[in-house]
Amino acid sequence: MNKFRLLLLVFFAAVGFASGQAFKNAANPEKVFEDLRKASQAVNSIQAAFTEEKFLSVLKKPEHSSGFFYYKKNDKMRWEQKMPVNYVILINGDRMRVQEAGKEKNVRQAGRMAAQIKELMIGLVNGDFQKNKAFSQSCLENSEQYMVVLTPVNRRLKNIYSKITLVFPKSTLHLKELSFFEKGGDKSVMKFQNEKFNQTIDDSLFLNL
Repeated sequence: MNKFRLLLLVFFAAVGFASGQAFKNAANPEKVFEDLRKASQAVNSIQAAFTEEKFLSVLKKPEHSSGFFYYKKNDKMRWEQKMPVNYVILINGDRMRVQEAGKEKNVRQAGRMAAQIKELMIGLVNGDFQKNKAFSQSCLENSEQYMVVLTPVNRRLKNIYSKITLVFPKSTLHLKELSFFEKGGDKSVMKFQNEKFNQTIDDSLFLNL
């Protein structure tokens, strides 16, 4: 497998769908995107727990994982999976580090692709995905939620994902569910719980694996 594809699959295990009412085209997508932009700009930090379900064609039952997520302006992020194995993705400015089961991986060899992954991960959290030219964007809604659909136009991402979806409750406009649809049919869905916004986070969380 191409090392760039492998790296991206390690970070995002492909994807899922939002439950509940059916979505339809948003009545005013420009306003939705503007409201989401304003909501994201008001967030200086996020702490949350997350759960993830991975649906793989080779397995009869979905895989489950869970952990904690931290974000702090500008460009600081810690994605720490606790179960079933310890896995950490650490972003601090231009630097990205990855650790699995206590052992740090070499991501420098991935070069440009690693930089694109970092940009994507941060952008999905801070709202900058709206500026990412690697995707086309559309907006759906139901009575309680908005769903933003990102369709890859970048060649490398296009070869892996058919789309990425983000779900935002209308009541908060904060990201609640993040899903990746892999081109091969596998899927994974991540959900965030117990979110805390704009509270103090120690910078050491973004320095030490």
